[in-house]
Amino acid sequence: MKNSEPSGKIKKFILIAFLVIVSRLYDVFTTYLYIPDLEGETNILVKFFGAGWTTVIIFQSLLVGLTVFLLFFYYFKFKPDYPTEKGLSLKQFASYLYFNNTYSFNKLFYKTPNNKGTFFASIGYVVSMTLLAVGFMVGTSTTLLILSDTYKQLYKNGIFYLLFAFMGIIAIWFYYRFFQIEYRKYNSNN
Repeated sequence: MKNSEPSGKIKKFILIAFLVIVSRLYDVFTTYLYIPDLEGETNILVKFFGAGWTTVIIFQSLLVGLTVFLLFFYYFKFKPDYPTEKGLSLKQFASYLYFNNTYSFNKLFYKTPNNKGTFFASIGYVVSMTLLAVGFMVGTSTTLLILSDTYKQLYKNGIFYLLFAFMGIIAIWFYYRFFQIEYRKYNSNN
């Protein structure tokens, strides 16, 4: 069973990396179809800094490259130092993974963790999964803007804000999932 573990990791990594790339391409392509001049684009680079397509594509390429690199780190380089103490709650475990103690959970929300390996691994997992989901969600939203006047009206009347809220919820969910996955591994080792 141990021999199939690396093969499974490789397959998961390749699948997720591929889907991240496809989701980003889908988002960019549908944006280009809907607003080729980027007039009214909600991307921060475009909206606040006046970036054009070249900048957007360079940024997206760098974002995807960094995300895939951190995902690779998560799958193949991350060696968590699980606590030896048995029976920790998920909160205590998350605190330990980030701060090497079981009582600093609240610091997860405002402090850079002591354990940089866990931090980079969590970013690799969370950002890749979030980008994957958000890319398909935004691409589908843009496709609906192209195809449906009804959806266009809903978008203008506030669905846009729901999409942004949903993006935040997705990121929080995957952050929680990261700790759940590692917690399961910790419990199976104890």
